[in-house]
Amino acid sequence: MTDLERFLYMSNWDDVAQELIEKLSKTKKEGTVKKLADGVIQKIRTSYANVNSRKNPLATIRKAVLAAYPDTDTQEHSLQYFTDKGKDNIERYQHLALKYLTFSTEEWDAVGDDARKEWKAQQAEKTEVLQPIETVKTAKKQITLDDMNISQIQLDAETEELVKNTIEQSGISLADFVRRACQVYAKTLDGKAKQSTEDLSAVSTKDLKSDSYKTHPGRADELARRAIYALETHNNTCTEKAQKWHINQTAIQSLTGSKPATIKAILENYQTRLDDHNAKHDLNPYDNRKGGGRKIDLEIDLVVLVPDGLDVI
Repeated sequence: MTDLERFLYMSNWDDVAQELIEKLSKTKKEGTVKKLADGVIQKIRTSYANVNSRKNPLATIRKAVLAAYPDTDTQEHSLQYFTDKGKDNIERYQHLALKYLTFSTEEWDAVGDDARKEWKAQQAEKTEVLQPIETVKTAKKQITLDDMNISQIQLDAETEELVKNTIEQSGISLADFVRRACQVYAKTLDGKAKQSTEDLSAVSTKDLKSDSYKTHPGRADELARRAIYALETHNNTCTEKAQKWHINQTAIQSLTGSKPATIKAILENYQTRLDDHNAKHDLNPYDNRKGGGRKIDLEIDLVVLVPDGLDVI
């Protein structure tokens, strides 16, 4: 080690270690820990051209981190990982920073057999499939929902902030929030599943068009079925072509209020029936462009023509 390198080692690395420890105390994310550790490793590399000289400053940093975050027998916070690598293969939980404070293969090869063995042990840990920290080595400790922190749920930033604010305002724990959210969502999906098989034919058209059934998964199909029947009945009873309406997506959408994409998908099941009816009355889409302010939803009253779906063919 040169005099300059010795000076840098004696005067700077304790400060670097303390700065790292301070930053570690302010984060709960593994990605941030890795970024901080990688920054320290890069600082050591740029400070020492001699590869062999890099071992001592790294040892100083690791010793300081270990003093600030001692090994424990059980996982005491989310930024710990389980390991049994190292001297005597003692099973323990260490801070994640120690997992990432390591050199490359070439660097460890340059500083001797003992260092090489340590590097290989650390690399074995790094190659483990990354997973939420609380699930690692569950045989050693049974992790429950109460042990989780919000970052482990891996929400997008906006949702995470919304959840944090909601939890703070409600005064409940994250675990209780997740349990209640699961309960509400499960009931919602279960309700929709039951609704999807529900027969709506007995529900009045007036009720079906109201807000009470707005979110019902079968509403659009049932209203479309009634609208087609209403237009067919209307056209079949008209004596003048000018009174008739071409049955198409736009017409059904106007009578039901459903979304265009929804109606388009529904009408695929009726296309042959609609083509035959329109051909029977020699109708095309241009026949619906009637003057004098005439509109299909003003002339065809779905509620009056088809009060319910019991007799709809």
